[in-house]
Amino acid sequence: MAEQLADDVAPMGGEVAPVSVVIAAYNAAQTLGAALASALGQVPRPAQVIVVDDGSQDGTARVAAAFPEVLVVRQRNQGPSAARNAGIRESNQPWVAFLDADDLWLPGKLARQLAALREHPHAVLLAGDWVRTLPEGGVDAEAGIGAERALGQRVPSRVVGYRDVLVLNRFQTSTVLVRAEVLGRAGSFDPALDGAEDWDLWLRCARHGTVVKLDAPLAVYRDEPGGYSKDLGRLYARMLTMLGREGRGGVLPAAAFAQVLTWHYLRFAVAFALAGQRTSARTVLTELRAAGLARHIPAATARYLAPFLGGRALRRLRSRAL
Repeated sequence: MAEQLADDVAPMGGEVAPVSVVIAAYNAAQTLGAALASALGQVPRPAQVIVVDDGSQDGTARVAAAFPEVLVVRQRNQGPSAARNAGIRESNQPWVAFLDADDLWLPGKLARQLAALREHPHAVLLAGDWVRTLPEGGVDAEAGIGAERALGQRVPSRVVGYRDVLVLNRFQTSTVLVRAEVLGRAGSFDPALDGAEDWDLWLRCARHGTVVKLDAPLAVYRDEPGGYSKDLGRLYARMLTMLGREGRGGVLPAAAFAQVLTWHYLRFAVAFALAGQRTSARTVLTELRAAGLARHIPAATARYLAPFLGGRALRRLRSRAL
């Protein structure tokens, strides 16, 4: 069985990887060319690259058309989840990788993941660390590891369990490589959860097999102001929707899930407070108590919140000292 699973990770002809790359693009004319070059420049090269132009009004389609080996799909604007799902439907390889149009793959990204697949032939999803470019300039080289280190969970490449993924969205989308067959079983990105849609899908994939996190940066994430990931209120609401589904799924024992859910309420209360949204922070704590989770606050604080906040504080001090 392991040999059979390993067959679809060997580069074809030594230079082509059995991977479909899905790039969702919206008004990405300024960045898409570099993103495509970073994917097509991989060794081994991906067998298929798909750009889904999500109703762009700039020159995105023209940039994509300059790469004749790229399949371009055009649709009306429907958001990142629908765009990625359109790309998944067009994919024809055993593995699907994602790359946002304003991100970059680092050299060796696919090679590292294919090597890890030979070590973990039953893996259904692999991801890795990333480097973040900041809106004001500069680079955060620890973007992909800061939260894990803060939680005391920074270790070399390892198998990641369902609970690990539930505690923290560890995977930046542009680092993810997932088995196409598992996407067929787990489902696709949920457009109703845009902003938390990636985390939701990784959790569903984690129910179907081994997930591996590589201790290596695989992509460059361009942090831009605005966007889905910057709206705390929307993220909070969609996180609760997603976690409600996970709780009903019964993957974890009820007490263990309640502790993780309490941690997420607490971290959003802190996030709102740090953003100066004190009323929202108080509302989160009120909703935590209304959900009957108050008794889990001490355990969730000790296990998750205190290490997280302490680790973040140490990281800030270290960065200021450099």
